[in-house]
Formats: sequence, structure tokens, C-alpha cells
Amino acid sequence: MSEEPRGPTLENRLPAEGINSSSEHPLKEFAWLIVATGVTLLVLMALASWGARWLAPQLPFSAEVSLAERLVDRPTPPEHAARTAELQRVADQVAARMALPAGLVVVVSYSDSSVVNAYATVGGRIQVFKGLLHELQSEEALAALLAHEIAHVKHRHVAASLGRGLAVALLLSVVSADAGAAAAESALGSAAGFTMLGYSREQEAQADEEAARAVMALHGHAGGLVELFTRLGQASKSAGPKLEALNSHPLTEARLAAVQARAREQGWPTSGALTPLPEVLKKTAKPS
Repeated sequence: MSEEPRGPTLENRLPAEGINSSSEHPLKEFAWLIVATGVTLLVLMALASWGARWLAPQLPFSAEVSLAERLVDRPTPPEHAARTAELQRVADQVAARMALPAGLVVVVSYSDSSVVNAYATVGGRIQVFKGLLHELQSEEALAALLAHEIAHVKHRHVAASLGRGLAVALLLSVVSADAGAAAAESALGSAAGFTMLGYSREQEAQADEEAARAVMALHGHAGGLVELFTRLGQASKSAGPKLEALNSHPLTEARLAAVQARAREQGWPTSGALTPLPEVLKKTAKPS
């Protein structure tokens, strides 16, 4: 009897040695990963340095807030709490008329310095000095001042003006808040560096325009803005070297004239009822 032909024999064989393992040492692969990550970060930082004025305002505003919390924010002294609260109240009223982007919050603080100054810095922080409050007579002028500073925050002028150092710091802060803060402090020297801002004529004009629209919406006239520029223009002629009247915001007759011309063009009143500066702010001592 002949045998039936048999098919191929099936059997379970062990896989060849090394088929599921890499010839590369694990530490070598890890090193390559670290190098690739580092190179990528360096490329991004190089791009940040090259296009700092453009890139910094594109990064999340939350990154600015993170830097502000580490480098700018300080506890409010109890003796300044009432003035700080009053400044914040006026700022909130103004900001509500300025269509700020979601997540952009303005925080105002008071400084007991006799310097005639105010500035906006990273994270929507705005500081107003006692010396400047002494120059103002009405709440409308204070609102105009705050509107101008808030406009710089809204349009991310602060991030753009601080340039390369902040652009790199903001980029790093997206990866690590501590790394971003360290980079910012290294690039700018200290928290004081955040006050040394300079804006272009275009940025100043944009902030003035935005401020005019805000005070018109809030008060129905641009009298506060006219008073602000007029008072500080007068102060700059009499205060001597002590005056740093908005040192990042050169006050000129041309800017006041531009605001008045814009008001005429739009049919905005340049005068109207003015409310005396709140009593709590009027109590600031006259600078010596």
C-alpha cells in the first residue's frame, strides 16, 4: 500500500537572536535624543533672536504673566492698599471699554516715589507713581493715563519693545516657567529692566488713539486726555532733572496736537465735566 503524501511539517521556532534589539547602545540613543532636543531649542532661540519684535507678541500672554509673577510682583504694603485699590477700580472701568483679548488682565500698583512717571510692563502690570498723581487734577485724566498704558498692554507693545531678551525668555517659559524667568533676569539684569521701555512713534500713536477711544466711551469727551498731556507738558518745563514724566512716553506738543486733530476729525468734544481726583489719591504728599 502506498503512503499518502505529507505536507510540510509545521513547528514553532524561536526567533533569531537580536531580532528585537537595536545594535545601538540605549545611552547612545538617549544622547541623540538630548542632542536633537537641544538643537531644536537652539534653532527656536535663534529664530526668536532674529525676529524678536515680531515673535514676542505672538507668544501666549500667560507666559508674560508667569514672568511677571516671578520678577515684577511684590506684596502691596498695607499703607498703599487703599490707593492701589482705587487705581485698580479706575483701570477696570477703562479696560471694560477697550475690548481686551480673553485672558488679558491688567493689574495696577502704586509707588510711593516722587518721580513723575507711570509705566506698563510684562504680564499687564502697570505702576503709577505718587509724583505723577500729584500732577493730575481729575479722574478723567487718570483714566486717560491708564487707558494709554492699557493700550500698550493690549497691543503687546511691552513684549515687542523688550526685544530679543524677552522673546527668548518667553519662549523658554513655554517649556519651563523657571527657565524663562532665569533667562529674563539674565537678559534684563533685574526687575528694574522691565521699566526701561521705549516705544516707536507708531506704537505711541496707536496707544494715544486707543486711549482717546476709551475715554470717549467712558466719559463722552476727550477732556481727560487733553488735561493729561497739558499738565505733564507743563510739569516737564518746571520740574528739572527730577522729572521723568512717562520717560518711555515722550510728551510733546505734537502729540497733544495730534489728539486734538483726531478729536475734531471724529467730532469728539475735547472738554467736558471733570471729576476731581478721588480723595484717597489726592492725599498723596506733594513731592519735595
